[in-house]
Amino acid sequence: MAKEQVNVPEPAAKPLFSNTLTVWIGIITSITTIVLTIYTTSNKVRLDQLETDFKDRSAKVEESKERVERYKWVYSLYSDLNNTDVRKKNFTVGLITLALNDQESKKLFSALQTSNDTLLQGVGQSGLKALKAIANNDIAVLVSKIDTSNYNERVKAVGKLESDYIASPPAITMVLNLYNPDNIVTLSPDGIINGLYFLNRTNPKAWNQQQIKQGQDVTDQIKTLNPGPNTLKELAKFNKILTQAAKGQ
Repeated sequence: MAKEQVNVPEPAAKPLFSNTLTVWIGIITSITTIVLTIYTTSNKVRLDQLETDFKDRSAKVEESKERVERYKWVYSLYSDLNNTDVRKKNFTVGLITLALNDQESKKLFSALQTSNDTLLQGVGQSGLKALKAIANNDIAVLVSKIDTSNYNERVKAVGKLESDYIASPPAITMVLNLYNPDNIVTLSPDGIINGLYFLNRTNPKAWNQQQIKQGQDVTDQIKTLNPGPNTLKELAKFNKILTQAAKGQ
């Protein structure tokens, strides 16, 4: 009787050392690449931030230099402020307002106005008067654009008035004047509602009695034009503003 042959499995062959080394080298290379990428990216972010900071500081330094030069130039005009020629003195004051921004000019002329020197007091008063005239001219330009045919200019003008002049009596008066009998007939529906839009966002405490009375007349003038629903809505808000202003709220 023949014996059954039993096949004994051979043990699995061990991976070659070179194959294992290759795998580990691949893993280490991948890890190294990731680390270097993170490091490079991090360095780039820091370098970009340093570059931005440097540019900002450089810009501030240049602004400081420019400001100092303007101040020096304004100081050089001091002798002209002593001039007996009123026209030359006023011209010099005008040049100063051009050289300085509004905040700088206001600080300078306000300080001069409180000086013990009568000459400097006069310069301060003249400067503040000039600034007021400039501001009123800026307001007049914006008010004139309330009823312009260009939609973007209308929106921009009303937005500027709302952001900068809601507590400005001159701005309130100029807009109210748009509704005077001789002017209102030339206003378009957009102009009428834009003016009301601004007036409805003004500070009631900035109104005086004469403006309140003028506002009441404006209401009557607009009603005679048979306004549309949107204008009537703004007109109702306007009456509330007039009521608040009359109460001093």
